[in-house]
Amino acid sequence: MKCKDFWFGIMLLVFTSCENPDDTVLTTVEPQIETSTVINGFEIIWGMDVLPNGDLIFGEKRGKMYLLKNNQTSPIEISGVPTVDAGGQGGLLDIRVHPEYSKNGWIYFSYTASTPYHTLKLSRFRLVNDQIESLQNIYTATGPGGHNGSRILFDRNNFLYLSIGEGPSTGGGASNTNKNASDPTSPWGKIHRFFDQGGFPTTNPVLPGNASFNSIFSYGHRNPQGLALDPITGQVYSTEHGPKGGDEINLIQPGANYGWPQFSLGINYDGSVISDSHSQAGITAPIYSWSPSIGTCGMTFIKGNKFKSWSGNLLVAGLASQKLHRCVMKNNQVTGEFILLEGLGRVRNVIQAPDESIYVSVEGPGRILKITPIP
Repeated sequence: MKCKDFWFGIMLLVFTSCENPDDTVLTTVEPQIETSTVINGFEIIWGMDVLPNGDLIFGEKRGKMYLLKNNQTSPIEISGVPTVDAGGQGGLLDIRVHPEYSKNGWIYFSYTASTPYHTLKLSRFRLVNDQIESLQNIYTATGPGGHNGSRILFDRNNFLYLSIGEGPSTGGGASNTNKNASDPTSPWGKIHRFFDQGGFPTTNPVLPGNASFNSIFSYGHRNPQGLALDPITGQVYSTEHGPKGGDEINLIQPGANYGWPQFSLGINYDGSVISDSHSQAGITAPIYSWSPSIGTCGMTFIKGNKFKSWSGNLLVAGLASQKLHRCVMKNNQVTGEFILLEGLGRVRNVIQAPDESIYVSVEGPGRILKITPIP
């Protein structure tokens, strides 16, 4: 090797390490993939995650939770799940394994309960002999029901994020009667940030009209059903259901107002206009939107090297579109969109496992698919 080639290699290695703290290596090679069915014949599978040992934990919206042990074909039902209210958009919702699960054993989940009336709860537990033990409640939001949002995410500091929808859908614009999303005193229509054991950081923002900080991190959200962490920048993104059109991808900033119910790129279901645009001082516009709506739901960034040039892309589940959308990201913007899966049913959620495999939950019937790269 010539000297200049040697130093060029060293410089390239340093550049790659600095730009990609998760050890992702940038490449232009397109991956070849294969898709297999992991489980089939279930009801709506809202939340799922993978333990460090490869076990898959998932829940049915109706209130049942299961564990599919690594290399097994039949899941085991987990006992001790609290009673859920599965009416409407409620039920057993998201499930998330703590990033340091191997040390602390905590698994987090969100669900709606009927006592008191329509309570959205964020709780955690330890799994012992296929049973829920050490159940602890982290946060409770009581209120109107309806749009629950309800995704869970951990950031690099192990802060815990929970998205909550606006509650009842009464439309946007001048005719709107539900002001929860823009009300700084309401927990609904917000993205919250907590410590992993409960309580909230003093670095959380103080919203306009509030005397001090609380768990609310951002507001003005209609129905955010997806949260994802950029593996390179550490920034938090969300997906959000618009009304008729105007589904969104948002870059979540502390204290930012995302506009609902005053602003939307969609229109109300009765055809009335909500706003002329999504741009006004003090309002944060989405980085990307869909009209007509795709029914945005779960989302995840592809990290690692196994999916080659797709590393850093954002996967977004589409309920109405019945597609898995792959969004190419650059400088916090979507620069291209491709369809990864389609025609298989309503796509509810997508996650990436520790081994870099991608799991997708699809409805009709409820099943989980696994996408793996072909070496």
